[in-house]
Amino acid sequence: MIALTVAGDDEAAARTSATRISAAIDDARAERGVAHVALAGGRTPARTYTLLTRIHSDWRDVHLWLGDERCVRSDDPDANAKLIVDTLLAAVHPPPTFHPMRGADEDPTAAAIAYEQELREAVDGDPPRLDVALLGLGEDGHTASLFPNDAVLDEQQRLVVAVQGTKAPFARITMTLPMLLAARQIVVLAEGPGKAWAIHEMMAGPSRHVPASLLADGEVELIVDLSGAPA
Repeated sequence: MIALTVAGDDEAAARTSATRISAAIDDARAERGVAHVALAGGRTPARTYTLLTRIHSDWRDVHLWLGDERCVRSDDPDANAKLIVDTLLAAVHPPPTFHPMRGADEDPTAAAIAYEQELREAVDGDPPRLDVALLGLGEDGHTASLFPNDAVLDEQQRLVVAVQGTKAPFARITMTLPMLLAARQIVVLAEGPGKAWAIHEMMAGPSRHVPASLLADGEVELIVDLSGAPA
């Protein structure tokens, strides 16, 4: 099920998503003693992470994972890991435990296998159940690095795979739908008029043309600003 939240401007949308993540961390630690959170890369969530460092003060027993990663060096501006380090890890002390993907350090397929094993060892459940996954939404309807009509959308066994994106840098690693759908809570953040089509199509029903729409089998909150909200 996808629930739509229209949160005014982009600042309000970022604050709403930061609030959801903070609450999910608190709930997870209260119930299980530990919180596992998957985060997105790209430009959109940067403000969310900055706000999260102000909203949430206690990062003990919190593990941060990546929903996907570009296979570039960790200090490359395109690296999702660099975004997390610069906006979140650098601002909180002591920092949470961060689990980056290592696609630039070894063969992407081997790195994906290693990341899946790391998830299985650290997170309870089969598949492992993240407490919350923050995802983005591309103008073409992709989420994480799950792109329209890609064969990986049919994957049912593997939880993390190497894929080829539709724009540079092409080599990527991504969590698959079974891994994402196992999360107790999924938050998709989309801002700007350029996302309006994808938002509309995501709400219209499941379609391989719009991979984000396939998240409807989970518990999803789609947070948008007014400029991208469906009419």
